[in-house]
Amino acid sequence: MRNLEIKTAVPSLGPARSRLRALSGAILHAKLQQTDWYFRVPKGRLKLRVVVGERIGELIAYVRADTKSARTSEFQRMPVADATGTRRLLDRMLGTRRCVRKRRDVWLYRNARIHLDTVEGLGTFVEIEVVVTDGMAQARALMSELRGALGIREKDLFAGSYSDMTGERE
Repeated sequence: MRNLEIKTAVPSLGPARSRLRALSGAILHAKLQQTDWYFRVPKGRLKLRVVVGERIGELIAYVRADTKSARTSEFQRMPVADATGTRRLLDRMLGTRRCVRKRRDVWLYRNARIHLDTVEGLGTFVEIEVVVTDGMAQARALMSELRGALGIREKDLFAGSYSDMTGERE
């Protein structure tokens, strides 16, 4: 699968939340507490996501450029029945790189997911992921629409992932 994504730090999630409530067609899909365990891999990123209150985890592998603009990400997701055992195995075989804990509100708007994140030790962020379903031109147009609706400026974009910001934490 492929998506177009951006991420930006914000001083507060309140304004983004208000703007999403006012955006016709945007819906609050879920409120989650997530822990992402990142593992050492030779290419891209591999993380095991565990959601508080759910029994299964999810492996997410992705490759993308770390640029301060909308960037394309190639990704694959796979459910994991035994998240604890999988984490132990991947830690033993690959080594744990970092752990990121966050509270996330997931909003849906057409073929986009908008995440309002509070990341432990880092602060608050808005992340937009537009799933490329109808071509890159449609994805770019929707990204532009959402950036405008949320007041996100190009100069405010962050190039990496939360794991890049956390430093080495096991």
